[in-house]
Amino acid sequence: MQYTMWTRYAPCMVRLKIRTPKPTKIMLVAKDKRQANTEFTNTTKIIDGEQDLFIRMPLSPNVLLLSVTNVLVGERTRQEETTFEVLEVSNEKLDVTIGLTNMDTPLVRSFVSFAQKFCYNAGWIPPKDYYSKSNQFKVEYLPKIVGSNGKELKTPARISTTNGRIQISQEAYVPFTIPMRMAILLHEFSHYYVNSDISDEVEADLNALTIYLSLIHI
Repeated sequence: MQYTMWTRYAPCMVRLKIRTPKPTKIMLVAKDKRQANTEFTNTTKIIDGEQDLFIRMPLSPNVLLLSVTNVLVGERTRQEETTFEVLEVSNEKLDVTIGLTNMDTPLVRSFVSFAQKFCYNAGWIPPKDYYSKSNQFKVEYLPKIVGSNGKELKTPARISTTNGRIQISQEAYVPFTIPMRMAILLHEFSHYYVNSDISDEVEADLNALTIYLSLIHI
């Protein structure tokens, strides 16, 4: 079954209350109704009884399309669906808490703004170079990432440790949800701009998570 919500690009948290008579594997997909390859979540969860599901969006589409499906029976209309109930769908305020972290700097805020816009549109924009408004940050959006030996690299993204230039594979990025795109991009950003050790992968992961979780307030 599907629901349409006007979220008007504002930060928000969508809550769905679902009830099942027995353990049921539910798929929840939230995407931009008007823009291709722009998903905010695509996940499955086994629900037994009543449970709330949350979709936290620091950046939302103008019109959000929600699809809730029993994985075993497939897509049905609200009238046809008998294996579970959606008791409530609501649009609630999202608290952004970056101001409470040590990541609240002009540099981070500027990159987050650039990254959100890029990740939101990465499913349909052409491969080319993209710059932030200040020209401080650059993303080379490539069909595929190729190494110095001319062979394709399997990584979805990488950053230069000499100048901070970020390369992203369009082939890898298009099927990703927006949170996945943001997590990868913030990881690369953290390597060069935030880490104390530029080569430390774990530190880049932790810094990226600190930034992103402050945007979605878990």
